[in-house]
Amino acid sequence: MDDFALTPVERALFEALNEQGVRYLLVGLGAAVLEGAPVATQDLDIWLERIDDSRVAKAATAAGGFWVPGFGVQPPAFGGPGLERLDVVLTAHGLDAFDVEYANAIPREIDGVPLHILSLPRVIASKRATNRPKDRAALPALEATLAARHSRQGESDDGPTG
Repeated sequence: MDDFALTPVERALFEALNEQGVRYLLVGLGAAVLEGAPVATQDLDIWLERIDDSRVAKAATAAGGFWVPGFGVQPPAFGGPGLERLDVVLTAHGLDAFDVEYANAIPREIDGVPLHILSLPRVIASKRATNRPKDRAALPALEATLAARHSRQGESDDGPTG
């Protein structure tokens, strides 16, 4: 989407994660935005295949940031200027195992960087399962986006052929 831009540091981080071969998914409303939903979010939720992968720290360093693998009650996190919007997801409610969701990820190129995006139907499944007030509030817009997509696909599938 043209109006969705990564910060230069976020772009560098995703490029470095890709170069390092780290498997990740963008999930949550950030993924929904990239899937065309008319919603807003203040962060990007990233689900890493493994938080103990040393390549994650290398990627963070390459982007000019750092990686805190978590300790005690402190969850894992990316840090440094330009990485404030990234939230690391530890529990993906309502979703299958990472490998299954990754295999069905939607590839998107944003600002020249290939990203792995959770599909809109799976974002909806996760929002339903999480069931927080803010997730329930987002569901009508997400479901309407999916319904409109299905309607457009039905029109093109059922329309006259040339």
